[in-house]
Order: sequence, then structure tokens, then C-alpha cells
Amino acid sequence: MNTLDPKRYVINNVDALLRIMHADPRYALEFRNKAEQHITLKLRKKFFNTSPEGVVDAFNNALMKFLQTRTFKDEGFQHGQPPGGWAAHELAVSKLGGYLYRGSLHELIQMHRRTRHEVRWTGPDGDGGPDDTAFDNAEDVGDPSPFADPAHAYEHLSLVKRMRDCLNKLSDTLRATMFLYLDEVPMEQIAKQQDLHVPTVKSRLHAARKLVAECTRKGMD
Repeated sequence: MNTLDPKRYVINNVDALLRIMHADPRYALEFRNKAEQHITLKLRKKFFNTSPEGVVDAFNNALMKFLQTRTFKDEGFQHGQPPGGWAAHELAVSKLGGYLYRGSLHELIQMHRRTRHEVRWTGPDGDGGPDDTAFDNAEDVGDPSPFADPAHAYEHLSLVKRMRDCLNKLSDTLRATMFLYLDEVPMEQIAKQQDLHVPTVKSRLHAARKLVAECTRKGMD
């Protein structure tokens, strides 16, 4: 085998993964770093106003809960597993990566709820937490994504930064409505929280999106 080829392990369940991570710290570190890179980039796209540190904290919390609860179906490891087993970077963007993304998203929304008391989140099982079926609807984080290419990832983050700067230039009313929308608060709940009619919320969002788009384009010229 080429010495440059990544180390691979056949992994069929969580216990096997934990044994491998314990026996091969380098594999464990590569898996963690790759998963963090992909997942935090995707989360920053959704949460413009969250600090990078907050996004990383959400990922770390999701990873720790996964390691503690081990709630991930065996089939998730077997889905798409290469004949020689998983390389660490492949596993990080597999169904397991999608599962960790959902867990990280849940953690991030809960952080917003605790700090802003505005966002309600209900997990797929209704009790606010991810369950062992979450991978069923999870996309592979590694499926065609600009984040796989460092140059595209940098370009994307630059665009996100420009958009975030433009969002912060909005009026207080437009900015508040837009941030709730970006945090995936339902339209009806935004209207209720801001004492508005739904059509008014939609009108504000349309105006905010138009202003942000114009501002972002000017920054790219």
C-alpha cells in the first residue's frame, strides 16, 4: 500500500469506532478536525450573526453527546462504506457527519434560545433532542459542496462576511426580523413576537433581502 494512502478501518457500529479512536489517536484527531471544518462552515452559512467560537462550541457539544449517548444506527456506518473501510476524512463527511451536523444545529439553536429567549426548537422525537433515526434524513456533508475545495471555502466565507456586514447595516426593525428568519423561526411566530401581521413580516423580509443583496453586490464590485 502506498505510504501516502490514508489509514482505513472497517466500522460497523459506534463501539467499533470508539475502539479505533482510542487505539489510533491520529485517526481520531483527523476525523474530528475534518468533521469540524465541514460542519462549522455549513452552520456559519445559516447563522450569520453567531460568532465562530459559538459555532465551534455547538459542534463540540454535539460530538461529546454523540460519544456519550452512542445514538447512531449501525446502518449509518455501513451506508457507502468503501470495501477497505473508512478513511477518517471520508467518515467525517458520511452519514455520521450528517448526523453530527444535525446535532450541532440543534445545539446552536438551543444556545440562541438560552441567550435570546426567542427560538423554540423541537427535535424529530418531539422532546427537543436528536434521536437514533436522525441519520435517515441527513445528507452526506461531503456531497457536492464548495467546502471541499479550500479556495471555494475561502471565497464562500468572504461572501458570508460581506453579507453579515450588510445585515448589520439594516435598520433595527428590519435586522431583528431578518435575524429571526435566518434562525429558522416560523413566519407566524415572528409575527406574534413582533406584534405584526404575517404579510407585514413578509414585506419586511422582502425589503431586507433586497437591501442586503444590493449592499453585497456593491462590496463585490
